[in-house]
Amino acid sequence: MTAWRRTPDFPRRLPTGITFDVVLATTALVEMAYGILRQYEQTVGPAVRFTNLATAAVLVPPGTAARWGNLVAGTSWLDRSAVPACLGAGHAVRIPGLAPSAQGDPVDWLEAPSAESAIGDAPLLTAPVQLVRCLAEARSLLASSDVRSPLSRAVSAVRAAPLAPQRA
Repeated sequence: MTAWRRTPDFPRRLPTGITFDVVLATTALVEMAYGILRQYEQTVGPAVRFTNLATAAVLVPPGTAARWGNLVAGTSWLDRSAVPACLGAGHAVRIPGLAPSAQGDPVDWLEAPSAESAIGDAPLLTAPVQLVRCLAEARSLLASSDVRSPLSRAVSAVRAAPLAPQRA
């Protein structure tokens, strides 16, 4: 927080696994999960969105990546292939400055850290157990409200059509 206050418009590339790990998911999924976290009155920590990728990175406590698979296994995550990734040591993520970024910057805050939600100089991070549960709930809600594309509706209609009897 001190470094950001000194140069609030300066983005940084920070290594994960030291002061935080990151959970990567679609921006829509993270936004909905954050809404659910707020409903449950849980801590909502900093998260960034990569504007050119429609992806968001939630900052979680270091060590989360090592136990992410177990956390996901304990939820009702329906589609295991769509589970958000969690990155720990050996990776890095671009973090924007605290000042509003210039247009066209590929990363900005979805939820900026604030002095009000900090312990000392470190912002509170989103708790991984609550995050994975809310991500699973958000995924379930998004899947049930998905409007299918015309192509997927056509494929479903073709698959559902009864086969005509074959002539010999």
